Amino acid sequence: MKHNQLFLKVLGGAVGLCLCAGTANAVTLTHISSDQEMNELMDDIAFVAEGRIGDLDGFATHELNLHESDPGQPDITDQFNWQNGVTEQFELSYDATSQLVNFNIGDRTLTHTYDDPFSDIFLRTRAVNEGSDIRVDNLFLDGVALNDASHAVAETGGLDILRIADIEENFTLTGDATMNWEDTETPPTQSRLAFQVKISEPSPEPEPRKEIPEPSTVVSLVVLGLTGVGMRRTVHNQ
Repeated sequence: MKHNQLFLKVLGGAVGLCLCAGTANAVTLTHISSDQEMNELMDDIAFVAEGRIGDLDGFATHELNLHESDPGQPDITDQFNWQNGVTEQFELSYDATSQLVNFNIGDRTLTHTYDDPFSDIFLRTRAVNEGSDIRVDNLFLDGVALNDASHAVAETGGLDILRIADIEENFTLTGDATMNWEDTETPPTQSRLAFQVKISEPSPEPEPRKEIPEPSTVVSLVVLGLTGVGMRRTVHNQ
């Protein structure tokens, strides 16, 4: 009996690992080197969820938003008081039936409906001011660890973009976002320290180019064809 129970536990664990591995392998993770490269890979943006430093919970601007076009005016905004070096958990989910998006950070929730198709996530982090950085890590897609992160450091270019390709229509992306800045008296403002989660349809694959024979190749083929015709005539005349 004990042997049977042990076998079932081992079997169950193996099945669970296979299922997790299958889900994790269903998506493709790559890092993009620039905004230009990212824009070339995107055909149509379905929606964007953004967390930015703003003015640290002041009323002059916002720290969280959901919007559709990029660039464009946010549709939904909210205030959030980012703390230096403090990790904040976030969740972004989409329900294909209701077309409802929920973007949660801390005690704030932004909700909107979007109906454009998509299959890719571009997780973009940006840090502009010297001594600042932002890291988005501990990422899980539908409960499966992605084991990757997007980390922008101002001194090393200030930009990092993680592409998560081939996602399902219904998805839940969770993770941690941490902002750091050295100048506590004058922290960054607006989107100089920010992360964006861009949900997009990928650009269509380019048409395969038809190979056109080189002129010398064409001439060779013609010569071979004429030679073949001449040989056939010689054979018939014999």
